[in-house]
Amino acid sequence: MKIACAQLIQIWDDVDAAFSQADTFLSENSCKADMVMFSEQYATGWRPSASAVSGVGVRDHWLALAAKHKVCVVGSYQKLVEGSLPQNTMLVCRPSGEILAEYSKMYLFAPGKEDRCFSAGDKSTVFTYGGVKFGCAICFDLRFPELFREYLRLGCECVLVQAAWPAARVADWELLLRARALENRGYMIGAACLGYDPVSGTDYCGRSMICDYEGRVIGDGGVFEGGCAGEVDVDGVRKMRKEWGIPTLI
Repeated sequence: MKIACAQLIQIWDDVDAAFSQADTFLSENSCKADMVMFSEQYATGWRPSASAVSGVGVRDHWLALAAKHKVCVVGSYQKLVEGSLPQNTMLVCRPSGEILAEYSKMYLFAPGKEDRCFSAGDKSTVFTYGGVKFGCAICFDLRFPELFREYLRLGCECVLVQAAWPAARVADWELLLRARALENRGYMIGAACLGYDPVSGTDYCGRSMICDYEGRVIGDGGVFEGGCAGEVDVDGVRKMRKEWGIPTLI
């Protein structure tokens, strides 16, 4: 199974322009991959504040793009929660335009005050697509190994990570992706945005990355617009885990 990471210049506060850019990327790349993943809160641009844009509208736009291009699309939106703050949510869309899975970020970025404007998710998410069992994570989640150990116990062969990762900490990004891949003997796929946020003064680093079950980087988007793609070798994951005696529940 081939997965592509869309590494695009982030557009803040202009959903129409962001989706137009995503549409163009999918037009050029959807035929080259089975799944295409975009960065954290790509449609609005990640900030530690809730957007005034309709979360439902963003969700439905992602579903429409998946149906238009007939490919599995991994997007995101701000999910409304009754009686609470919205959630930073990953959205996995079937090529038919239906929801396959959702995951809400469990570990909010408290240093950036994300916890003041969003509520945390309370459970991991596992789904199967194309014969691969996937887990889901978002940005700051990557610093908490217990989530990824849970995905190992549940039999996940690949974990998808959406991020808006600051350039100042890009070394952490590569280190953590490779470490999670190596310690759990599974694929880690990270999609991250590029660009400068004038409100926060933050540079975002790109470096979308695909790491295999030995912790090797087999795809790297670098610091340029475009992205990266790679094959997920499920048989290799299963063989490695069996040889190393790494247990899973499923």
